[in-house]
Amino acid sequence: MIFATVGTHEDPFNRLVVELDRLAAAGVVREEIRIQSGYSTAAAPRCTMEKMMAFDAVQAAMAGARIVITHGGPASIMQALSHGKVPIVVPRDPAHGEHVDGHQIQFARRLADRVLVVEDIRELEGAITGYDQRVARLPSPEPPRLRAERFAHRLGELCDSLLAGKRR
Repeated sequence: MIFATVGTHEDPFNRLVVELDRLAAAGVVREEIRIQSGYSTAAAPRCTMEKMMAFDAVQAAMAGARIVITHGGPASIMQALSHGKVPIVVPRDPAHGEHVDGHQIQFARRLADRVLVVEDIRELEGAITGYDQRVARLPSPEPPRLRAERFAHRLGELCDSLLAGKRR
């Protein structure tokens, strides 16, 4: 199963939803595609869609997925990494009305040595069909699960220190 999450931001992320449905229709993806679609308005009749999912349901979907596809939200990326998944990150793009600014694009680019970044939606097909080969080419010599766990731990420490600074 492929699990995709667009998060809970109020702008639709139709570009991702439509592309996943197209890949299913073309037979490129022959397994179930499950999408947490948030405020997206596009239909994806070949995919299983849920607007919002409880936190535990998202965690279970990520844990059970062969591939996790996520928007560029730090929390969603870290959740995938914490499950030992190397996510395909498709950042929301303000040029498409998907977010208010380009912070997701900038964040995804900073993580490009740990995740698979797809800025051009036309490259999603190759990221899915060549997933294992692309993950194997990431620069870290650590196994993906260990790399993901270490990165999630470091990010958690950083977030804790930032939150502690705000409380002062």
